[in-house]
Amino acid sequence: MTNKGIASLLRKVAAAYILKDENRFKIIAYEKAAEALENSTSEAKDLWREGKLTTIPGIGKTISSHLDELFRTGKVAHFESVFRGLPAAMFPLLEIPGFGAKKAYKMAHLLSLKNPDTAVDDLLKAAQDGKIALFKGFGEKSQSDIIESIQRFKKGQVKENRMPLPFAYVIASEILEYLKLHKDTKEAVTLGSLRRMVATIGDIDIAVSTKNPSSVVDWFLSYPKMGELVEKGPGGATMLLTNGHQVDMRVQSPDKFGAMLQYFTGSKNHNIKLRELALKKGLSLNEYGMKPIRKAKKLYEFANEKDLYNALDLSWVPPELREDRGEVEVAAKRKLPKLLEVKDIKGDLHIHSNYNLEPSHDLGSSSLEVLIRNAEDLKYEYIGISDHNPSFTKHTPNQIISILKARRAKFEQYIYSTKSVRVQIFIMLEVDILPDGKIPIPEEAFEYLDAIIVSIHSSFHMDKEQMTQRIISGLSHKKAKIFAHPTGRLIGSRDSYQVNWEEIFQYCQKNDKALEINAHPTRLDLPDGLVYEALKKNVKLVIDTDSHDVSQMTLMKYGVSVARRGWAEKSDILNTMPYNKLKDWLTG
Repeated sequence: MTNKGIASLLRKVAAAYILKDENRFKIIAYEKAAEALENSTSEAKDLWREGKLTTIPGIGKTISSHLDELFRTGKVAHFESVFRGLPAAMFPLLEIPGFGAKKAYKMAHLLSLKNPDTAVDDLLKAAQDGKIALFKGFGEKSQSDIIESIQRFKKGQVKENRMPLPFAYVIASEILEYLKLHKDTKEAVTLGSLRRMVATIGDIDIAVSTKNPSSVVDWFLSYPKMGELVEKGPGGATMLLTNGHQVDMRVQSPDKFGAMLQYFTGSKNHNIKLRELALKKGLSLNEYGMKPIRKAKKLYEFANEKDLYNALDLSWVPPELREDRGEVEVAAKRKLPKLLEVKDIKGDLHIHSNYNLEPSHDLGSSSLEVLIRNAEDLKYEYIGISDHNPSFTKHTPNQIISILKARRAKFEQYIYSTKSVRVQIFIMLEVDILPDGKIPIPEEAFEYLDAIIVSIHSSFHMDKEQMTQRIISGLSHKKAKIFAHPTGRLIGSRDSYQVNWEEIFQYCQKNDKALEINAHPTRLDLPDGLVYEALKKNVKLVIDTDSHDVSQMTLMKYGVSVARRGWAEKSDILNTMPYNKLKDWLTG
């Protein structure tokens, strides 16, 4: 069972607990564990084999013991007892956007849904037949909302089953390390969309440079996490891993490796541009190299990509730029950008701590002390602690002020008492922009905040102009400096909301606001296409990890990859600035 399947199972347990009035802390524990599994870059079953299940944040001893039983026997007796008495058809409904435990149970009960395999289709038919509007507490609006939610859900289901970039990256990195252990492996590199660091990846493709291909192929097929052989030949092999993902490996001699690497990295449109350029020079380009079209001369072979690009009178194009956005024309002028690198990042401004300010959303799981220590290990100059704002529905304005005052005092006490701390701290907050554009923080509370990050966490289906004005209104506060995860997308589960980006870009550029590139695996947001457009408008950008656990602070490299795909240089990213300059911008 993959992480996605286990996370779904744990969410079903949490839903059953809700319906059976179980302790709320137990419910939260299962929901957090499910989220942690979805965001983990390691497969739970692999960690279980290594005795490391509890290294996943949110997986404690109890849930770990249940997963141990699941992996050993295929079922969990405790889970089956929790599900007892509840309609099986309610559980598939939990996957529909907007459906919680109580709503799913109510629909299954009112409509007498029995078959979990057809429950979603049965619910859709009932809604389209007008049956739901007849139930007490529902109406035409509720019924149309259900139809829309199911249609969005079904649209997501038919999308290609692609992996978020970080998951594919970790899987591929392990395979590359394994391949490099073989004495006949000269070089091993990822190919395709993974090498270009695209947000989602299909199959994993790998190229190996070797003078002994059969030996390397046999070594590849001995990989410990191989599940099933798909195909084997003189040029490589294909396998399915134990987690169900496919890996294709190609082998090539060292003298031709550069040509193959370029060809199978893509993208398709980039390669078309190169072939067109080659044709103008009377050359034919393919995965083996180049040769003159009209003369039967020997093939020009390329051991590395740079020589191939130079043969076409181009500077080498970094893989992230190979998307036919004009990079070939710019490479011909030798004017490609000097792309941002991870080592350029000097801090992370969007990190959640475990300080309990009774927030509107989930807490982080790591203390300020742990986060600072890790920031030192990462050689950061500064971090921003941007916990979610206190819940405005559960607190009065005065209570919110008191909570933020106490939080600042607590953080400052630690900072002042720890002389060895070299990392500077910005005491910040991630604040919801409400549907009416207001932010739920009393003005008096801003005294206890250096700056705020604003974001959208509700009402995602507003029309384009309403959403645009909502965002601008939230950003208009003088302490609102960064708009977090700007499109609101969750890769594989939620589409972006509709926004007039030209208007947002213009507002940010004019008012000295920044857009975030969120490096979290499920977001990678701002997407690279919008990064590219934002930079053309001179909009400031920040790359953050949105870490809810100290382990997630290492995700920065994925945000950097998004920035690189958007043609970002060091000067385009604010958190490449040293502390004093960043402080001037953030708090000025």
